[in-house]
Amino acid sequence: MYKLNENSITRLSDNASIPQAEGNRDYQQFLQDVKVNGVSIVEGADVVEPDYVALRTGADGYASTGEQLGMQTDGTWDAHVADVKTRFPKTITGGTTIADVPAWVQEEADKVELQETI
Repeated sequence: MYKLNENSITRLSDNASIPQAEGNRDYQQFLQDVKVNGVSIVEGADVVEPDYVALRTGADGYASTGEQLGMQTDGTWDAHVADVKTRFPKTITGGTTIADVPAWVQEEADKVELQETI
C-alpha cells in the first residue's frame, strides 16, 4: 500500500519516502505494483481544510490593523467585521480529507512493462 504526498510517495509497509523519479528503483516498483494491483493500493494525498480562525486571519479575512483603524474612522469597520464573520462562520471547523488518486498514477503504471519475478 502506498500514500501520495505533495512531493513524494510513501510506502506504508516501512514508511519509506519514494521520489517520483524514473531512475529510482522504488518508484519503478511502485509503478509495477500499481500495474499489477491497480490504483486501489494507492491512497491520495491529505487535503487539509483550514478552520474559521485561519480563514479569518488569512489573506481573504480581516484587513490589516492599520486598515481597520482607518475603517473605524470612516465608519466602515462594523460592516467589514460582519462580512468576514459571515463568509467564515465559526461552524467551519477545518479537518483533513483524502484526495482522489490522480490519473497520472495509472497512466505512468500503464507505460511500464511488467517484470517477471523469479
